Amino acid sequence: MNKDIVISIKTVVATALMFFGVYLLIRLGPLLLSVVISLLVVLALEPGVKFFKRTKFMNKPVPRSLAVGVTFLVTVVVIILILTVGLPPVVSQSQKLLVNLSGLVTKIPFLQQKESVLKELIPQISSLSGNVLTVTFSIFSNFVTVISVLFISIYMSLDWENIKRRFYSLFTGKTKDEMEKLVEEVEGNIGHWVKGQLLLMIVIGVSTFLGLLILGVNYPLAIGLVAGLFEIVPVLGPVVTAVLAATVGFAESPVKGFAVIGLFVLIQQLENNFLVPKVMQKVSGFSPLVILLALLIGSNFFGIVGAVIAIPITMVLVVIVKHFLRYSNK
Repeated sequence: MNKDIVISIKTVVATALMFFGVYLLIRLGPLLLSVVISLLVVLALEPGVKFFKRTKFMNKPVPRSLAVGVTFLVTVVVIILILTVGLPPVVSQSQKLLVNLSGLVTKIPFLQQKESVLKELIPQISSLSGNVLTVTFSIFSNFVTVISVLFISIYMSLDWENIKRRFYSLFTGKTKDEMEKLVEEVEGNIGHWVKGQLLLMIVIGVSTFLGLLILGVNYPLAIGLVAGLFEIVPVLGPVVTAVLAATVGFAESPVKGFAVIGLFVLIQQLENNFLVPKVMQKVSGFSPLVILLALLIGSNFFGIVGAVIAIPITMVLVVIVKHFLRYSNK
């Protein structure tokens, strides 16, 4: 009887601790998200840090602190240049595009007969677009969060080697070797993914801009930027951009509309058959179903930020599972 009471007390305590843990996760969700994003930033910039560490200054190897400082400084300067020099004309075109979007849709010949449906649909689209823009700009305008992530990333990167050593010290023997291989593979995969993704975003954005410019479609700069940015969201991003560009094209003429569709089909064929295999050859690919599930789960928990970080987090989880299964089968 006493044994039953002891077991029931243990069960109650374990359940209470479990609920308390869930409560802490919920309460600390924003902080944990900042830490996860900071960790991804560290992993993404680690190849740059290693590059500067391999160089020599005054015949002496560059210390990690200087390599981290230069890497983050270059990254911040590039972002500031993009925001101050490249963004204003894009914002101007984007504002005109959003203002004229409902009018463009009603000018499409085969949608003119659906005017009653469009009258109900367009305000919802406009509202959705406004909400998306509001959320997007609120993320970037949240100065405190951005600065916090930046400084957490810098301090984490400065102490990255010590963090790894302390992590390895928790294990011994073959397990320690396996953990070292695991961290090394995660670093490599995230680094290759970031470099490949940046290259894809630039190539797709520039190709879309030049293609729309040649076709004489309005707002090529804005749509090109959207195409480049949305490339970070696989499967869904290119579809959204193609629909937006086709809407603008059909509003001008059916010929331009179909030409825009042809342009995006051509770009996607080049991307899927040439760019992705070449650029992402060192990164494990996922099926469209896995990508969609990851995007849905990430966006459901953390919105736009969750959708962006869903793929790299999935990559890390897959690497961990592979190493665990490989180690357990030895």
